Amino acid sequence: MSDFPHPPAPDLSNRMHQIFPLLNEGQMRRVARYGTTVCIAAGEYLYHQGERHTSMFVIVSGEIEVTRQAPLGVHSLGRHGRGLFTGDTGTLAGRASSATVRAVSEVVAVRIDEEAVRTLVVSEAELSELIMRAFILRRVSFFNDRQAGVIVIGTQSSASTLRVREFLTRNLQPSAYFDMATHEGTADIMARFGITEDDAPAVVTQSGQVLKKPTMRQLADAVGISADRLKGEKYDVVVVGAGPAGLASAVYGASEGLRVAVLDAKAPGGQAGASSRIENYFGFPTGISGQALAGRGLTQARKFGAEVAVPVEVRRVDCGGPGEDFTIHMDDGECVYARSIVIATGARYRKPDLPELGRYEGRGVYYAASFMEAQFCHQEEVVVVGGGNSAGQAAVFLASHVKHVHIMVRSEGLAASMSRYLIQRIDAIPNITLHTRSRIVELKGEGRLESIRCRMDGSPEVIAKPICHVFLFLGAEPNTGWLADCVALDDRDFVLTGPQIPDGAWPLERLPHPLETSNPGIFAVGDVRSGSVKRVAAAVGEGSAAIQSLHRVLAGVADA
Repeated sequence: MSDFPHPPAPDLSNRMHQIFPLLNEGQMRRVARYGTTVCIAAGEYLYHQGERHTSMFVIVSGEIEVTRQAPLGVHSLGRHGRGLFTGDTGTLAGRASSATVRAVSEVVAVRIDEEAVRTLVVSEAELSELIMRAFILRRVSFFNDRQAGVIVIGTQSSASTLRVREFLTRNLQPSAYFDMATHEGTADIMARFGITEDDAPAVVTQSGQVLKKPTMRQLADAVGISADRLKGEKYDVVVVGAGPAGLASAVYGASEGLRVAVLDAKAPGGQAGASSRIENYFGFPTGISGQALAGRGLTQARKFGAEVAVPVEVRRVDCGGPGEDFTIHMDDGECVYARSIVIATGARYRKPDLPELGRYEGRGVYYAASFMEAQFCHQEEVVVVGGGNSAGQAAVFLASHVKHVHIMVRSEGLAASMSRYLIQRIDAIPNITLHTRSRIVELKGEGRLESIRCRMDGSPEVIAKPICHVFLFLGAEPNTGWLADCVALDDRDFVLTGPQIPDGAWPLERLPHPLETSNPGIFAVGDVRSGSVKRVAAAVGEGSAAIQSLHRVLAGVADA
């Protein structure tokens, strides 16, 4: 029996009419303006699963069959005829197709290439709603297809295995996890694909390719989610970081005609993307998960033509002089060029000063609380360290999966650092206990975390507790190391902008824009910016506001 590192699949059986809608005659005529009519012989393939930069096909006559390949076999998604269109959200971005499409009979279809598909969904409001809804639901269906994903083989005591599983889940790639120590049938799968224990973590792709101890870039290339057309490209704006602030910049920039690239080392959504539920974001009265919010922002950015590239780590920036393009150096040795930059790399949770902390990361110490981590500690006691909203959201989420949640904070309470609605939620859940004036002083265990030593509730006494799972949500440290001396930073290494810029650091006669850094043409938004409000809504607002100022800089407008 394998594990699936995401929530139970939603029932989409009553939405098949939206997943596979049929265009009417008027819609067919309008769609035809964006493509060319082609004839496909019976038995020929329109495209294969895993192919990149595939066209969207609208079936005029004949019948197609859609199939999906997985490591252990192929299954059919049905046959379809006149009025159906192919594709999903990956079609907008040239990513790997999630299915194979074959002509069952002779087929006449309208073929619409990648760029024309984006033009169609921007230009035609009625068709855009129908097509985008189908694309999104097809991607959701793919993510939740228990037969479609890659196979991950590893152990729960391996930090590398956790990184692989987190990367796939955060990037909406379906996967089935087989643990070498606990799952029946794992040995048979390993023998079938020639995998040994020393190869773990190992991944078997849908086509049967075996990756042994892959890097995240190797994994992304194999499943078809990496960007393949970045090298040497020049953009109006490069956004570094794909959290809420970065994605907002991408959506507004691309929708206003700028050529935009977004680079992120891990996955869309940033720190917020790991939140189990955000309940105080405007417009979502029942709340929304960070991953769902990130997925919508990603699709929206790609709809308008932004290139969102993952996993791409920016190593450094050649800042150049006034009026010169910026050179952005990536971890694969390649470069892209930009007329302007938006820094949206956010902040990471601060690591407490605990001996041998790194030894237990991914082996009982975690910096996110998703369904995957919840599986590790089912019906056990856990500790959540931190008093902010992220810690509160994690505690509330984990409470429905574990035996008991202990929240540990050094302060006298939560009122100064956590939203009131979360405090009320925590107070109402019987298996959550808040421990004030408390902290962990030592982690212990062989191979993985087995217990902690801590001071609890203001007592100077150090006691041992058999806690095997600790979730850390402490403060924030900005991701600014890659900037070197390119822009001015405050004493905590957050980026200074606008009126915060020190005297003498601004080189031009005009004043800097409010979100502009000490280097003209480089902007900073969201959690990475000094003095920013650490909330998703504030990050989105800054991301969109920066584009308005950036437009003026690119146009050479002199006033601020």
